[in-house]
Amino acid sequence: MKTTRILFPILFSLTSIASCTNANNNQKIAIIQLGTHTSLNEINEAIQKKIKSHEGYQIVYKNAEFSLDVASQIVSSLKGQVDLAIAIATPIAQACYNGFSDNTPIVFAAVSDPVGAGLIKDIDAPEGNITGTSDAIQVDSILDKALLIDPELDELGFIYNPAEANSVSNKNKIEAYCASHEIAFNAASISAAGEMKEIASALINRVDAIFVTDDNTVASAMSVLGEECRKAKKPCYVGADSMVKDGGMFSIGIDYTVLGEETGQMAIDILKGKKISEVPVKIYDEDLKIYLNKAYVDEIGITIPSSILEDPNLVEVNE
Repeated sequence: MKTTRILFPILFSLTSIASCTNANNNQKIAIIQLGTHTSLNEINEAIQKKIKSHEGYQIVYKNAEFSLDVASQIVSSLKGQVDLAIAIATPIAQACYNGFSDNTPIVFAAVSDPVGAGLIKDIDAPEGNITGTSDAIQVDSILDKALLIDPELDELGFIYNPAEANSVSNKNKIEAYCASHEIAFNAASISAAGEMKEIASALINRVDAIFVTDDNTVASAMSVLGEECRKAKKPCYVGADSMVKDGGMFSIGIDYTVLGEETGQMAIDILKGKKISEVPVKIYDEDLKIYLNKAYVDEIGITIPSSILEDPNLVEVNE
């Protein structure tokens, strides 16, 4: 009897430890990416690196390749199979929000306007099962610099996919900025990356510059857009550093690796027990960098003001 009494607590303790260990080892994190382009790839790589720096988590990675039908199928296949989902880009965040049950925590990455996308009401104290990181585009700051580069900017072109809520939100901001600065605004819609050459070549001849934000359809055809703008010798302002690397001329924003790392850490914190209501949406609107494609500038022959070239936050890209 004494032996039994001594062994039972020990066995119970070992069982408890094993249960905790197995539970942690079995925690699965689904990372669902909208499609393949530089910005989203950079975010995914940073998220995975952050998660892998912690022991005991399994990653299930899926890529919808810009198909909302595929995204919906991915979410359906993962229902009840994962402990947390990370959604990269607004359309995937919406698919996860609509597809997973309230019991599955969701952390979104690079959602420009989570309130406008219908994902959340209070970014400071999320009320449901979703939170994440926002790459809110610095519309006013970018266009302020565009007017420094070209004070005679009279007409601005904008290319976007109306199916992306983030793009519609940014379109409204840009249109309002142009109205207040007496700049004509000319928008063109795109539904697939393969349409970019035709749309860009038609639009660029009617405007003084092009501005595109974090539209995923546009980003996947950024090299084509950059080429068309260079041929026309006109600036192409973009909403992300990776879009400068892929052919754009100028941007003000965050480093997407930093955003990805923060997204991954949010996921770990939640799986370790932190309530989503205690994880506010992280909006990157401070300590921003200026990204300038020096090769682009040299090729089209424009002069960048010294106030930009001498800015300590300037990052020069040569692509």
